[in-house]
Amino acid sequence: MKRQIMIRFMTMITLTVLLVIGILSFVTFNYYYVTASDVLKRHASASAVLFANSGLAYDYTDSEATINRVLASYAYEGAEIEVIDVTGKPRYSSTGFISNRTLSGGEVEELKAGKTITQRYESDATGEHLLEVTEPVVSFGRTTGALRYTTSLEQIDRTVIEICLAIVLLGALIWALSFIYSLRLATSIVRPIQEVIDASDQIAKQHYDVKVSEEHTYELGELARTINYMGQQIKQQETLKDEFISGISHELRTPLTSIKGWSETLLMDKEGLPEEASLGMGIIHSETERLISLVEQLLDFSKLETSRLVLYRQEVNVTEIIETVTAQLRQKLEEKQIMIRQKVPSQVVGLYDENRLKQVFINLLDNAIRFSPPGGTITIRLVRSERVLFLSFSDEGPGIPKEHLRHVTEKFYQVQKGKGGTGLGLSICRELVEAHEGKLFIDNQPEGGVIATILLPVVKA
Repeated sequence: MKRQIMIRFMTMITLTVLLVIGILSFVTFNYYYVTASDVLKRHASASAVLFANSGLAYDYTDSEATINRVLASYAYEGAEIEVIDVTGKPRYSSTGFISNRTLSGGEVEELKAGKTITQRYESDATGEHLLEVTEPVVSFGRTTGALRYTTSLEQIDRTVIEICLAIVLLGALIWALSFIYSLRLATSIVRPIQEVIDASDQIAKQHYDVKVSEEHTYELGELARTINYMGQQIKQQETLKDEFISGISHELRTPLTSIKGWSETLLMDKEGLPEEASLGMGIIHSETERLISLVEQLLDFSKLETSRLVLYRQEVNVTEIIETVTAQLRQKLEEKQIMIRQKVPSQVVGLYDENRLKQVFINLLDNAIRFSPPGGTITIRLVRSERVLFLSFSDEGPGIPKEHLRHVTEKFYQVQKGKGGTGLGLSICRELVEAHEGKLFIDNQPEGGVIATILLPVVKA
């Protein structure tokens, strides 16, 4: 954003500076050259009138000395005067050197029409920049010749160049100062906006204590105050939510445990119960277990949200945890006739929280079982490098729709709403893996099915 502001500011400033430099240079050029031309034309016009009245402009038969004395009285500082006859041929010169610059037929006609001829050109002999004014000499209504004044423009050229350079340098200085000012202005605009963006990003990541400086004026200051107020309100709401989830979960745990215990006790004597009562107690028992599982997830979520989850790291064999989890879910595997294909080493040891890893593995394997077709295969791979442990659970199910794939590890996100669950399982798995400084990736396989990959750093005892 800062770059875009600078580009727009400097584009406008550059165009303005170039326009001003161009206008000032044009005005300077015209002022010096047009003024020099006008002054010389006025002098030539007055001299032509006096020359016509002197009586020397009829047949040019007077001596050169006489002509030169007269020309000396019409002199213009730094200019050469030439007397040109009616045919356009130079006859006399104030310097005594008669040039061969005769007038063209068109120029002679212009002089006869009473027009003054003005031109600038480079001398073929010296390469000098010259200004030439040719004024017709009119005597008794007839053009009898002309006076040609030729002066050097070298001094004016140097003056114009010096002034134009000064204008360019001034423009460059103005541009540089404008650049510095624009940079500071852009920074003053972008910095508070960037602070707001950063704060919003932190709030989106649930860092609600972040604050934006409120020292800015007008709309930016109001925006900063709004962001800070929003962060405080969200933090209060999150705190209330976490306290509610934690409190209600603790309150539910005790009666659910009692219900489960009594249902197990009653189910121990199935023969003494009527068939419908036995069926009902079985449903009560299974649903109670499901509710206890949900309550445990909510408690874990509450601990993760309030950063109260503590890992108890100890030396564990990850392969044994996988074997334990597989045995724990064996009944579900047998019900769907799903085969487990394990590609794991006999022993992979590291410092991890065994219970939390078991919780993650159970959740991922249970998901794989749930979405695998009957008679399918679930593959568990475990590979350990020098620094990283790779563990994956892949199934042969339908996979996850692409639009849901990037959201499945978000809190309370459910791909199939209304199918039970809280949408916290994968979110808690991700949090637990990240608590171990690892990463959890959920993706579809090219050949079909989902693969959940865990990357854990190898921590040795």
